[in-house]
Amino acid sequence: MEWQKLKNIIILILLVVNGFLLVLAGSRRKEAESYERTALEQTVQVLERGGITVDLSACAPAADLSPRSVERDLARELQMAQALLSPGEVRAENQGGGLYLYQGGNGELTVRSGGELSAKMADNPNQFITEDLERHASKLLKRMGVDGERIGVTEEGEWTRVRFRQRWNGVPVFSCEVEVVYYYNLLYSVQGTLLTAQTGTAEAGEILALPTALMRFSEEIAAIGDVCTAIRSMEPGWRGTVQSLSGGVRLSPVWLVSTDTAKYYLDCVTGSLTRLTDQ
Repeated sequence: MEWQKLKNIIILILLVVNGFLLVLAGSRRKEAESYERTALEQTVQVLERGGITVDLSACAPAADLSPRSVERDLARELQMAQALLSPGEVRAENQGGGLYLYQGGNGELTVRSGGELSAKMADNPNQFITEDLERHASKLLKRMGVDGERIGVTEEGEWTRVRFRQRWNGVPVFSCEVEVVYYYNLLYSVQGTLLTAQTGTAEAGEILALPTALMRFSEEIAAIGDVCTAIRSMEPGWRGTVQSLSGGVRLSPVWLVSTDTAKYYLDCVTGSLTRLTDQ
């Protein structure tokens, strides 16, 4: 009986301690969130005094990202080719220099190191597509094992081009886009750049906080002599660069920064700025 009472007291003490720790952790989290919010608001005020407005609702932090090294996955690449080129057997041929040729009953696909690909489909009237072409393109990529978000559709006469940006582990890869082309409701070609690997090795690198990133953008844009008056959005994602002929790719975490004059990549680790296009 005495032991039962002692055990109950110990359990009560542990519950009280756990409750205290939860309250303390919650309080610290709220303090950290309050500090970050204050720092962000003050940064925006500084930028506004410098003539740059910021739409904070369209600016997201990149704390969950990190630089990654990704190796080419030839097994996944073959599965992708089979999904695209079947029915029938799909043959793979190493043509050297990181170039692979896949041939099947529905056409052929070439894939280079780094994921650059081009598929030409066989001229087969039996493959006439009766459903909505955008839906068909989305289902085709899904069948190929590619997570893609549609970013545009172009129609010119009997040509329809549906463009997608790849998402890797749920995060956009800005350097990986693919275009699915139809002619007279027949699948004509698929071309662009895709990552076939599903995993990668994380590398060291401390991600900039959003207030720091905004200030670095302001400094960098002034250093290169560009001018903007509004930051419309900052979307975190990856930018891939080919590391070797074997197909290794380094994914650098970046923000895609959209302004009223141009778009930029802002490196989430180094703060370096790369200008993309005029709008």
